[in-house]
Amino acid sequence: MPDSTNAMFQSDLPSMVARQAILDRDQKLFGYELLFRATLADRHANITDGDAATARVLMQALVDIGIERLVGDSHALFNMTRRLLLEHELLPISGKRIGLELLEDQVVDEALLTALRDLSRRGYLIVLDDFVLREQTPEINELLELADIIKIEIPNRTDSDLAEQIARLRPFRARLVAEKVETHSEFQRCLALGFDLFQGYFFFRPEIIGEGNVSETGLSVMRLLAALEDANNGPKELENIITSDAVLSYRLLRLVNSAYFGLSSSVSSLRHAIVYLGIGNIRNWVRVLALARLDNRPPELLKAALVRARMCEQLITGGKPSSKGEQAFMVGLFSMLDALLNAPMDELLNNLNLPAEVSQAIHDGSGPFGALLEQVQACERAQWELLESWDVSPVLLAYTYLSAVEWADQMFSFGTAPTGN
Repeated sequence: MPDSTNAMFQSDLPSMVARQAILDRDQKLFGYELLFRATLADRHANITDGDAATARVLMQALVDIGIERLVGDSHALFNMTRRLLLEHELLPISGKRIGLELLEDQVVDEALLTALRDLSRRGYLIVLDDFVLREQTPEINELLELADIIKIEIPNRTDSDLAEQIARLRPFRARLVAEKVETHSEFQRCLALGFDLFQGYFFFRPEIIGEGNVSETGLSVMRLLAALEDANNGPKELENIITSDAVLSYRLLRLVNSAYFGLSSSVSSLRHAIVYLGIGNIRNWVRVLALARLDNRPPELLKAALVRARMCEQLITGGKPSSKGEQAFMVGLFSMLDALLNAPMDELLNNLNLPAEVSQAIHDGSGPFGALLEQVQACERAQWELLESWDVSPVLLAYTYLSAVEWADQMFSFGTAPTGN
């Protein structure tokens, strides 16, 4: 696969970066909260000024990296300090699709409200983070009138407590975000309470209700994957498997002929595509295109699986052709197969003849790819301290993560685009 990891992001990056999805009531993407870790150079120089660190990563995201590379055409939410909100001249004039999160411990006074009014007029979304409404002073009421989004953490909160907060906040126009939603039961609970948006990793988990939970489309994908993983299938058998599926054949040829590969002449046959890309790469593309059919799952789930797959592949190969690349890609992609297919992982692994090294990493984090998968998962969850315990370059992780995010968004578009002209 072509690699442009270093070419895309030439700025002095923060050592680590992650994005956490925020979904609506239909589990469609609203935007991302962007999380950064200060550079190692900053920490070694004992730079502890939160304003300076926040300003640096904000400008890197908005100017050096480019917001569209991080969030596409959705919203981006950043944590802000009081000082940066008060001295906001460095922020872009237009705040379209950018949310500024006011942390819960900030003093609300006329100076802050004046700054927020100006930022709101410039198009920025005003976000109240980890908010608990207690006393409604005139300042708090004006803050609530300015707010576009209010985040409420749900752990250790009773239904009656949350319902009381929601009832008091509903007279205001802000959308309410349930934060730290980790399971499907918590998601259903927050839906019933009336939250508008949801942040957490609940959609990374399978929603297993009972036997026969896999959809007809899911069963079809399983059959395709099982045939694909048969070690006895060579190039000819692989061609037959793909050819038997008209939609899959069409999408694969369209992908091969896209600007992504930059071919000088068009590829008109699957046999030519297999020769050009190689059987390992073709298998990976077919895996991606097959999983893209699962339209009963949140689209963001497949994007997350693609980010994992690309990160695993790039970290193990360094962007160079390697026999380990295909297996590392499989580890990342299939590590979310239970959530994609709504079935227990052990059952899925038993039905797929995956290489032992791939199954081991997914099943219990063992084998040659186990630590790799753990690193990638820690990166996506912004578990910075855990990442720093490994002997891996934080700058390499940042470049690889950002490259994987952009690649995954691009591949998702290829995999889910309509098949018509």
